[in-house]
Amino acid sequence: MKKQIGGNMKGIKLLLMVTAASLVACGGGGGGSSAPSTQQATPKPDQLSATVAKTAFASSEACPQGGVTIDQGIDANRNGVLDPDEIFETQQVCNGADGGDGVASLIRVDEIGAGAQCTYGGLKVSVGLDASDDGILDPAEVSQISYVCSVTASQTDGFSSLLDMEGEAAGANCTAGGQKITSGLDFNRNGALDIDEVTQIKYICNGDTPVVYQTLINTSNVASNAQCPNGGVQIDVGLDVDQSSILEGGEVTDTSYLCNGQDGEGSISLVNVEDEPAGTNCSAGGKAIQTGIDSNQNNTLDPTEVMATSYVCNGLDGANGAGTVSSNYFTVNTLLGSAQQIECYESESYNRLYQVDYFSVNSDGTGTPYQTCYTETCSNYSMENGSRQETKSFGDAGCAQTHYVNVYCDDGYEWNGDICQSLTSVCPDGQVDTSRGCEAPVTSCLVGQKVEDNQCVNVDYVAVTGNICGIYKDPIKITSGQHFVTCDTSFNNLLLIEAGAILQVDRDWFILAKNGVQVLGNAISPVVIESSPNNLDGHWNYFDFAGDVYLDYESEQFIGDKVSYLQVRGYQGQSTLKGVGIAEAQIISDGHLTLDNVLSVGSYFDLASTSFRASFIIDSEVAGDAIPYIYGGLLASSVQSTARSLYLMGQYSGSAETNLNRPAVLFNGGVSVYCSTKAFVQGNASLDSLSDSNGVCITSDNETPLTNKYAIYILGKEKLSTSADQTVNLEAYIFDKNGLVQPTEITWKARYDVDGTYYDSGQTWTGRKVDISLSQKEQYEVYVESVNGQTDLLGPKSIILNVQ
Repeated sequence: MKKQIGGNMKGIKLLLMVTAASLVACGGGGGGSSAPSTQQATPKPDQLSATVAKTAFASSEACPQGGVTIDQGIDANRNGVLDPDEIFETQQVCNGADGGDGVASLIRVDEIGAGAQCTYGGLKVSVGLDASDDGILDPAEVSQISYVCSVTASQTDGFSSLLDMEGEAAGANCTAGGQKITSGLDFNRNGALDIDEVTQIKYICNGDTPVVYQTLINTSNVASNAQCPNGGVQIDVGLDVDQSSILEGGEVTDTSYLCNGQDGEGSISLVNVEDEPAGTNCSAGGKAIQTGIDSNQNNTLDPTEVMATSYVCNGLDGANGAGTVSSNYFTVNTLLGSAQQIECYESESYNRLYQVDYFSVNSDGTGTPYQTCYTETCSNYSMENGSRQETKSFGDAGCAQTHYVNVYCDDGYEWNGDICQSLTSVCPDGQVDTSRGCEAPVTSCLVGQKVEDNQCVNVDYVAVTGNICGIYKDPIKITSGQHFVTCDTSFNNLLLIEAGAILQVDRDWFILAKNGVQVLGNAISPVVIESSPNNLDGHWNYFDFAGDVYLDYESEQFIGDKVSYLQVRGYQGQSTLKGVGIAEAQIISDGHLTLDNVLSVGSYFDLASTSFRASFIIDSEVAGDAIPYIYGGLLASSVQSTARSLYLMGQYSGSAETNLNRPAVLFNGGVSVYCSTKAFVQGNASLDSLSDSNGVCITSDNETPLTNKYAIYILGKEKLSTSADQTVNLEAYIFDKNGLVQPTEITWKARYDVDGTYYDSGQTWTGRKVDISLSQKEQYEVYVESVNGQTDLLGPKSIILNVQ
């Protein structure tokens, strides 16, 4: 059975966002034919009223014993009757077969006012089985709810909604058979529900007891309300009684709140939901809900941040699950000040003590909380060659009782119990340690592969061809074509997006892909992320893509996680691209973008605000009205197309150590610069303005035409410490006005200072990458002395090496 919803009427675009899919439910009773019984929302002069008509029928393919047809729609011609061309959705409620259990099906239609379900009010249609046999459909007996919303007379455009209903044989989807319901929007307006237009598939199954109803959990952001004055997260839980895999209003059994703090510090509450196997906590399995405060502000609820865990259990034969901790609560988070039970160093970057009070929902946050938990965190990001974080959680019974000390050493260093010390390689230089012994490193793999144990292996991607929503745990490949992003989405494994994929975000959602991403757009078929036509204000929240990439200097190619020909427009949040290579991208929005340890070539950034952290930006354009901030890294052969200055800052305190530490602006056309730290502003076509109140900016050769000199950028820290005769590996990028160059001769030297007089170490090294070893305990300046015989060089061409 196929029904086109909308017919000649197009004024239901907003309505489609809130109506439920059709159902077939089986109950007891008989039935013959009868005239339609019509109910209608109270008519208003400027509105078209929601209307429901119920008609008894003797028999149908779906209901051999007869039942009731529920037609839903809008009274477009205001005649008080639901005409055939005004019907947009039909439901059938079936009478039970002879010898059934005698439980009757009931239908109730209530008028509702304007609210979250219906902007202009409408009708609420409730269906369920009369388990109490009192002839009244009680709230606990409702198995499905749908809404029919009134609309304004001016709403005359939108896509028609289509619905397919067909019998489902006994099998994996329905043990005893049932009905398959497929629905979607007719985007190409051909009157048929095409495969790429399907937005939902539901199965309404015949009875087959015993049944274990699965627990469903929905989380949504909430603004200020009675439970959470500073906003937070609402958690709805319930049993999937109609087995639709969607938590509908009538199935919600518990609502809890995780509220943001009262201090304005910016730390937010996070929720992590994981499957809970059958066992002590849940006899039939269920969900474990972990809650806590995002202390390190990485948008992930880390194990050290979990403050409480509750369990929502699957119900057996419709019974409510009984978790070890009630989920019917909300929390109030308060910043108390600095940590009290753990030791914080003088140079800590983050020092916080949070109190979390748990209240029942009915308390409205008044009175004494039934549970109080605490978490304190101290982070030190400026520790030599690494960073340290200590977290302790404690409080009442049921609170997390943990104490963690985590140390993260920079690449090339390891923790020896006291400090991060240099790694001692077990393999010769240029080789890596594998399960097979020492090997030359694998530097690149084919698209769709990854490196494991220094070998290229194929990634087993799961293809997503339709809508995008929720948490994806497997490696995901988003195919070319149109996709709607219909809720907050996280890709917890590898993500690959094919050329020609269009991701349209229909509300204020975010997209996270933080474990490796490949965006494979091209000049003819770019990858686009934008607001959908149904996104009324044209904005969405943010995106956060992260990976691991490096520049193969000789081939001038990015190796690793790459983003090619990506077009992003419409978001308004704080978005991030981290550890990826960007080629020929266009990112346009009134939001903020952070590029963190990013390599970018040939891209265009037009944003309300931009931060570059330890990133490599070449042959690109920086536009927008706000001032871009550059925290280390390199801007070369690019254009600043606005009159505002570039702010050149020191290394960002919250970033891990990278190879692009010092800010440098080289060989650009028409830039304005403000220096707040030591930075290199050299070889630019012109300086529209230069502000250097601290006298730390190193400038030269900023004139038209561009200089013909070479510029050097030595990777790594400006100051290094080492031991006598220990080898230090150094690498430099070489530029001229046209970009990267492949010089034939590069000479390095070292000199040391004695009372203001420099002495040559007498050693010389050649090549773009060199291994330097010095035997005398001195402080040296190691520098690139010449490139192809030219000694008048620009850029950060030296480092300080302290030999102890």
